[in-house]
Amino acid sequence: MNSKTLSIMLFIVLSISFTSFAQKPSTAQLGKVTYMEGKAEVITGQQSAPVMINTLLYANQTIKTAGKSMVEIIWSNGSKTTVEPSSSYSVSELFSQSGGQALAQSESVFAGFKKAFHAAGESKRVETGGIRRSKSTADSLPSVDQLYWKEDKEVTFDEASAFYDKGDFVKAVWAFKTFLDQKPMNEMAKYATFALGHSYLRINNQLKARELFEQFILKYSTDELRTQ
Repeated sequence: MNSKTLSIMLFIVLSISFTSFAQKPSTAQLGKVTYMEGKAEVITGQQSAPVMINTLLYANQTIKTAGKSMVEIIWSNGSKTTVEPSSSYSVSELFSQSGGQALAQSESVFAGFKKAFHAAGESKRVETGGIRRSKSTADSLPSVDQLYWKEDKEVTFDEASAFYDKGDFVKAVWAFKTFLDQKPMNEMAKYATFALGHSYLRINNQLKARELFEQFILKYSTDELRTQ
């Protein structure tokens, strides 16, 4: 997969990601909170209130999560979005991108990426003479219904990749983001950035996915992903 092909495919992904729904009235109920960890608030005008399970969300609101917190939303269209820690989003914008078209229509892009992603990971382990311990390490972390990000720890690329490979995309978001925050210049950062964007798509946060893919294009536009 060369950089030109990658840029074309990312353009398609970004275009799909921002197919909007018809605008809803500001008082329309768009969804409700079905699960949360930590603390979050919903802001309406100048007023804020704590988010709880079954909190109803409306088009004129903003939802904001604290550090090491998350919120899952079920929308009126039946889709679900996970809001990651330390984030703030317009409820109407999240809803407008919640239909899932981007994920459904772009998986062929990520099928090619996954081959390059796995090849790069294996190549790195061979170069360093490492033994892959990531799956057991990742499996030892608390389950998804616990605050698994409460402990500050160094996260390796292998640990983040293990979540991604298992399809645990909420943990993958946390792990890849932590890895990139801790090691932004690491040689595996480009793969982590792309995988983080894909993970955001898989938890139906297309706003954040677009942000990541735009960063990827700007930073790695002349880079060629390795393939086997």
